Amino acid sequence: MKIVKQIQRNYIRREPKSDFLKWWRVIRRYTCIRYGLKSPDLDILLYLYSEGLFNYWTFMEYSNCFGWDRHRFTRLKEDGWIHVWSKKKDSEYKLYELTRHARHVFTNMYKMLNYQMEIPEHPTNNPIMKKRTFSEKVLAISIKKFNEEVRKQNPQRRINY
Repeated sequence: MKIVKQIQRNYIRREPKSDFLKWWRVIRRYTCIRYGLKSPDLDILLYLYSEGLFNYWTFMEYSNCFGWDRHRFTRLKEDGWIHVWSKKKDSEYKLYELTRHARHVFTNMYKMLNYQMEIPEHPTNNPIMKKRTFSEKVLAISIKKFNEEVRKQNPQRRINY
């Protein structure tokens, strides 16, 4: 008779210290729909948000990671996401920066990711809540769950929109 020895394994589940990306898709989709951005445009603008001042070549260098859209820079400039910070002088490049509106949008995105701000649930502030399509209905449910989690994280802070 052979004796089989059982090995007991202990597993310890560690909670992550920061959980920024749990609601990333919901916040990203809300921002894209609310402000009429495409997902690659949002990604490029987030990159430029951390760059501060940049030139056209910095923009093009990062936009190579995405699908080819030769009108992206002019479209973002015309739509009021990018503006000229300083004009070309001698051999220097023209410098650009994100507009105040763009910086405000991304500051709010970071606040949402840090559970400091809820996503608006009223249809006047959030076009998703009009629930015209099935994907908007599903996203609206996720937004409500996200807001519940924000309220749990910050019970003293209640923001009405």
